[in-house]
Amino acid sequence: MNQSDTQAPEEKLQSLREIIDRTDREILDLLNKRAKVVLEVGSLKKKNSKAGKFYVPHRERDIFEKLIQKNSGDFPTAAIPAVYREIISACRSLETPLNIGYLGPPSSYCHAAALQKFGTSATFFPYDGFSSIFRAVEKGECHYGVVAFRNSTQGVITETLDNFQRSELNIYAETYLDIHHQFLSKSAAEEIKRIYTHGQAFAQCQEWLEKHFPDAEYREVSSTSFGAEKASQEPGTGAIASDLAAQMYDLPVLFSNIEDRSHNTTRFVIIGYDSEQPTGRDKTSMIIHVKNQPGALFDSLEPFRKTGINLTHIDSRPTKEERWEYLFFIEFEGHREESRVQKALADLESHCLHVKLLGSYADEDRKKEVEYVHASTDRE
Repeated sequence: MNQSDTQAPEEKLQSLREIIDRTDREILDLLNKRAKVVLEVGSLKKKNSKAGKFYVPHRERDIFEKLIQKNSGDFPTAAIPAVYREIISACRSLETPLNIGYLGPPSSYCHAAALQKFGTSATFFPYDGFSSIFRAVEKGECHYGVVAFRNSTQGVITETLDNFQRSELNIYAETYLDIHHQFLSKSAAEEIKRIYTHGQAFAQCQEWLEKHFPDAEYREVSSTSFGAEKASQEPGTGAIASDLAAQMYDLPVLFSNIEDRSHNTTRFVIIGYDSEQPTGRDKTSMIIHVKNQPGALFDSLEPFRKTGINLTHIDSRPTKEERWEYLFFIEFEGHREESRVQKALADLESHCLHVKLLGSYADEDRKKEVEYVHASTDRE
């Protein structure tokens, strides 16, 4: 007979708690062992510029996926990326502190996306616009910037796209964030005369607002978190922002998840001067300026059809130099170092006035990530 079977419930509970305490100490010892190795790696990188970058997005994804495949116990598979993101973030801070620019103030959705990508051990700097984030990375104030690129409801973020037209920064990585808008206020609903939030949030909640606050004054501000800050200071006002903003500014949530579309997701891109190596699951972004003649865009897309490359997105923006002339932002599956991609790009050059590659990087599409986790779980 097992000794634990003869123990009283209180004794057994105490015994289990002692096992947890002992296990926690063992985990801490292993974390310190990992940190020691990371410090050695960091030292080698600082001595040898060819030893590698301090932040390699696809390396982190590979770690998550390998651990998910190896997990055969009771620990929740879905929790593995979150736990190891913080472990990696803390260890990376021992090599070199990463400075990350985001749209402030703190608690914005951009801030949440930055935390999701880099973990809490990075150093985060808030800026008042995406243009300011671009400039901060260009001047070396930040290693990387996090900017919203496209929303599943409202489409591309034009300020971000316009900045890519004039910047030499690359898209180094991406991350997706599910967006759930909360209506925050210290006032009762019937007392609210003014509502603050970012223009994108207004657009994503337009139907709900027309139904519940048709007579309120809508004040567009630079970020959802700045709107929450304003609402926390002014009686009779509300804000549309995140749960994180509600906590930071001590604002009650009057209405939850007020977005018009339940599957409301924003794609954020990480900008910097670094470039990713091929991972086998990549996408490439670029801007092209086509000739102003019939069939020019069609001719420009033909090289992708001939090489069997799947285009995943295309959007147009005015050149802002000549009237009625447009640039096209295009994304496709594949990496710029692949032979078929190089062949398509070489052919593309003959059809365009200008081709600007913005980067090739690991495809982090949330759907594919979820499908991978489910598949891994099924194998267990």
